[in-house]
Amino acid sequence: MKGLEDQLLGRVIRSEKHELEAERTTLMEDVAENRRRMQELEDNLLHRLTSTKGSLVDDESLIEVLSTTKATSQDVRKKLTVAAETELKINSAREEFRPVATRGSILYFLITEMSLVNCMYQTSLAQFLELFDLSMQRWCCPGRQCC
Repeated sequence: MKGLEDQLLGRVIRSEKHELEAERTTLMEDVAENRRRMQELEDNLLHRLTSTKGSLVDDESLIEVLSTTKATSQDVRKKLTVAAETELKINSAREEFRPVATRGSILYFLITEMSLVNCMYQTSLAQFLELFDLSMQRWCCPGRQCC
């Protein structure tokens, strides 16, 4: 039930606040890229540390890599902190639409249970999602133009 609710929430957000969903997607991509970058920096540094011959203090290229890694790491940490704060704001805005997704999920499972009454009431998820999207398109409220 929770999986369908999350799927419906995504559909509602795409319909009502497209920019919010786009921002969330971009944020997730940026976070993944920053984590990948941090991992690459750590791997490069560990490789340089293990392959250095002699004194670590005398190897200027290692010190340069260490300095670059430190600066980049601090930058990436700041970006990840900002991303975490932004994600909290986005998720709180998304939660405004949670009741719609919850009701939609409950409605789907009630409709599927109707097939126990008579097999003519069988409904696929694809059919339900089509009707769900159609009902959102037809929905009217004071701040929205009705279709």
